[in-house]
Amino acid sequence: MKLRFWTNFLFAGLVCLPLDFVSQTQVLAVDQVVQIAQTNSDYDQYMQLGYTETRRRNYRKALGYFQQALQIKPNDQYATIAVRNVSSYIEQRRSLIMFVPGKPGRLATAATRGNCFLNGKTAIPLIPTSKEAQLTTAEHPTFFFYIPETVKPIQGLEFLLRDNESMETLYKKSLKPVEQGGIVSVTIPTDQPALKTGKNYTWAFSMVCDYRNRDQDLFLQGKIERVQDENLSEQIQQTTQPLDQAILYATAGVWENALSVIANLRRERPNDRQVQKYWTDLLKSVELDTVANKPLLSCCTTEN
Repeated sequence: MKLRFWTNFLFAGLVCLPLDFVSQTQVLAVDQVVQIAQTNSDYDQYMQLGYTETRRRNYRKALGYFQQALQIKPNDQYATIAVRNVSSYIEQRRSLIMFVPGKPGRLATAATRGNCFLNGKTAIPLIPTSKEAQLTTAEHPTFFFYIPETVKPIQGLEFLLRDNESMETLYKKSLKPVEQGGIVSVTIPTDQPALKTGKNYTWAFSMVCDYRNRDQDLFLQGKIERVQDENLSEQIQQTTQPLDQAILYATAGVWENALSVIANLRRERPNDRQVQKYWTDLLKSVELDTVANKPLLSCCTTEN
């Protein structure tokens, strides 16, 4: 279908050109369009087969297909990420789900601890790495944070999302804190502007120790980017099993979706050992072992 479209499109354009020019360039141009269309078609086919075998947990077959897609399009982002993650499944056979960041590691947290943080614990964003933006396909993504127990109750939580190009604040909310340590989540409401594909956004999350002295805040910051992969989307639509969807998202390097899917399952099926194993394996794969057993808290109500 794609091949026929591009060929017809080219011929329609050639009709409008002078006859002598058409006669000289027609064959070459058609060959180029056909070659490009065929390349894209082969690439899409291998990516689809790779995702299908991943969903079936046939990781060695999946790896072969992703490697063939990468040969067709060297340095392609989606094929490169898929090869990296599927290879990790093969190497770590006991793990149900894996995630390998492109740039592993964590930068030092930009945090100032007020007198309510004297217990030496700090908040942790549930992201695979702080050295690159986490990826999402969602227009209104969810952000997860581990907040520690404190010596005395904190006064509030704040979340902010900013457009990196315009520096405009797209969403900002002050939230009432929870009364215990655990994992909280903040979802951008659907009545707010949707994230645009291919753009980077910066988020910021603060635990407010004292509203009268904001220098005592514990402050976290990171980036998120919305991506769109048609091959992944087609595979997601073909399965109704959430854990299969989480595997696909993780293989494609789309962290926010993979984490959100399993987090929702943890809330729905808190005693399901398989769900807990997926959650633990995913967090351990990005060195978040210390929060893997922390409870998911109901959060957060908006401050008046």
